[in-house]
Amino acid sequence: MLWVLMLAFPFPYIATTAGWMTAELGRQPWIVYGLMRTVDGASPTVHSGTTLFTLLGFCGLYFVLGVLFLFLIGREISHGPDPALGSDAVKHSSQPLTAPDPDMPSREVRRG
Repeated sequence: MLWVLMLAFPFPYIATTAGWMTAELGRQPWIVYGLMRTVDGASPTVHSGTTLFTLLGFCGLYFVLGVLFLFLIGREISHGPDPALGSDAVKHSSQPLTAPDPDMPSREVRRG
């Protein structure tokens, strides 16, 4: 079950992006509500090739950023945790983990 959760890390990003695209494309922000019809919102000067080029550019940019993100996260995971913060620091400690701080004032716990 934990493997499924580990592999599901991109799902929130995909859901957020898909939801944003659905909301923006559904409300058609380039149309002035009540003044323009949807058919009037198409631009005669912007050709389909320009739109396709822009779409592919954004998809390519998102792809490069995604690959860079995965590369950097993979590199950090392969390095592992900092040894100074790991279990070696606990082994060389003069007090056990459960020992209270001697400078900390004690508190009595009331039960009942």
